[in-house]
Amino acid sequence: MIPFYLKNHLTDIREKKDKTTGVLISSTGNTDLEIYFYGELVSIYRTPYICDGEFPCLIVAKDPLTQEEFVVFDGLKYGYDAMFCNEPVENIVRELKLYDFQKGKIAVTFGYAIDYEDEREEYTFNEKNEIELINGTYLDFEKAKSIGYDWISMKFVKKNREFVDLELA
Repeated sequence: MIPFYLKNHLTDIREKKDKTTGVLISSTGNTDLEIYFYGELVSIYRTPYICDGEFPCLIVAKDPLTQEEFVVFDGLKYGYDAMFCNEPVENIVRELKLYDFQKGKIAVTFGYAIDYEDEREEYTFNEKNEIELINGTYLDFEKAKSIGYDWISMKFVKKNREFVDLELA
């Protein structure tokens, strides 16, 4: 399953039953990207990991050639906990910083261990088959399943170094 907001920003997609992996790509086809983030850096081994800060993390990819930016992950909106468990947080400012330890081709993997169809009766739906989120809004069920992943990881392909590994459920 591909998160609906990244359909135009993933290439080399590999889908399995419980995970989807792809390479981030800009609208012009560039895979040599920079990462900007809000959060904290935690050093594990040699590569600093991006983690939540005071608020959930935000990760944005930027094409340095065109300056195009797109959201890869927003801990306030995406992931099971943000959608169904965590109390909504509003009116916050999350200033982005460059992840300057490496740039380049980035693989992202989304984990899907939650069976929404089996648990369907536990959720509230409206007449349009939209599922109610914790913030009181409704979202198309298929879109919700695509962003209701329970973990995300990111790594730079060239050195095979992971820099994001977040449990979201």
